[in-house]
Amino acid sequence: MKKWFENILEFNLVDINNYKISVLDLLLILLIFAVARFLVSAVNTIIKNKLSKKGIIDVGRAKSVSQIFRYIIYTISVIIAVESLGIDLSVIFGVFAALGLGIGFALQDVFKDLISGIVILFEGNVSVGDILEMDGLVGSVTQINMRTSQIKTLDGVYMVIPNSKIVNEKVINWSANNKISRFNVSVGVAYGTDVEKVRTILLACAAANPKVSKTPESQVFFNDFGDSSLVFQLLFWIEDTWQTELVKSELRFAINAKFKEEGIQIPFPQRDVHIIQ
Repeated sequence: MKKWFENILEFNLVDINNYKISVLDLLLILLIFAVARFLVSAVNTIIKNKLSKKGIIDVGRAKSVSQIFRYIIYTISVIIAVESLGIDLSVIFGVFAALGLGIGFALQDVFKDLISGIVILFEGNVSVGDILEMDGLVGSVTQINMRTSQIKTLDGVYMVIPNSKIVNEKVINWSANNKISRFNVSVGVAYGTDVEKVRTILLACAAANPKVSKTPESQVFFNDFGDSSLVFQLLFWIEDTWQTELVKSELRFAINAKFKEEGIQIPFPQRDVHIIQ
């Protein structure tokens, strides 16, 4: 029975030019990858259930860290499996080196995105839930992966952004450092209007909106003497930057209604034409 079992293990599944792969070799490879899969699962559990729940690392970053460990573990597993088969790794590396130039050009953007993903991971400048603005696009980060990140726009559209774009291009993170940001609404009133009354109305509209933060306090700037109007700017702070455009719209509705109630005119551009005969 023992001899029969040994014969099965030593049976060659592949036998080409003195290169052999036995049943025992195959079982060893399966064992290597089974251990690798167990290690990946264990690392994921530790990162997500331990570090993430304790607040040591946020959920989005936890996923990226898990991916890095998964790549490392499986890469080491492949190397061990190849060596266990008696394959000379130097030959494989030589083949990759010969093909490396062409592959490098083809995959340079992929490698650049992967490196950028690692940079985002360790710098911590962008996290899941942050509100980003880039190229006029505003969206909330829903996922940060090794090569790409997913952003949900104000229109509810999910966009996949290469990580190199986030690292190398100008990106405004409205959620970074402070969870409160300042925005503004501009309005013009007719010449001759009581400017103090305008300021009082603008501040009252901001104070009446529940989405506008009470601290820091809102401010009103008398910006300019325009061609057709006196230009004012209401500056206000909000915590939920995702609702910025909604808050601006609500303030404009409120300002317009209050101006009508108080008889304050919002002039349109005018031009006087003098005809000389």
